[in-house]
Amino acid sequence: MQTRLRFAFRWSLRHLLVSAVIATLSAALVFRLWYPMPYRAMLGVGGIFLLLLLVDVVCGPLITLILANPLKSRREMKTDLSLIALIQTVALAYGMHALWIARPAVLAFEKDRLTVVSANEVDIAGLSHAPTGLRRLPSYGVLNVATRKPVSNAEFFSSIELSLAGVTPAMRPAWWEPMADQHAEMSARVKPLPELIARRTNAVAVLTKAARDAGYPVEALVYLPLTSSKTKEWIALLNGSLEMVGYAPVDGFE
Repeated sequence: MQTRLRFAFRWSLRHLLVSAVIATLSAALVFRLWYPMPYRAMLGVGGIFLLLLLVDVVCGPLITLILANPLKSRREMKTDLSLIALIQTVALAYGMHALWIARPAVLAFEKDRLTVVSANEVDIAGLSHAPTGLRRLPSYGVLNVATRKPVSNAEFFSSIELSLAGVTPAMRPAWWEPMADQHAEMSARVKPLPELIARRTNAVAVLTKAARDAGYPVEALVYLPLTSSKTKEWIALLNGSLEMVGYAPVDGFE
């Protein structure tokens, strides 16, 4: 019994080390490429991914600990370990695919805010109607767009119906324009960061730290509310060129 446990523990430890390496590489892909901050917090992916990894990393080595036995032939051990690895791989691949199709893909200026849109929220069928250069979703990072105004009353009312159904203009490629085309409108909508600090006295430390992390003095930054389908309590910090250089978990609406 003791010999079997030592044998099983040895194989289980090896399996755990391999699983840990794969988990680390997966985490780097998810958190550095697909879901950098603030998107991972806004879309709530951190807890889901860590649960996925915990189950995948723990279950494989645990099953190995149960099944490994020195009395089994080399062929039997190879079959057992191959099946365990296959189950782990399929489970991890399924989870990674689910995260990939829900990755942040679009950052859209909508009237008075910036909206983060996940890849699975975009009307993929409408991508062919987007302007040239905006017809493909990036594999990582976000596509910077702005949403245009309706061109007729019929389109206006149709847009309201779609928005009430949860399909906002930011999710409709036919409504996209290059963000640079609406810099004048953005300039009219942004507000000075010091103004928000004066209104949100309970978030002074958070906002000043966000400005410091962005590498700008508070007085040099403006902001817009930063929203997604899951939260509306963030702001995007913009520099003088209206580039997003930082963020903070603070409600930017009045």
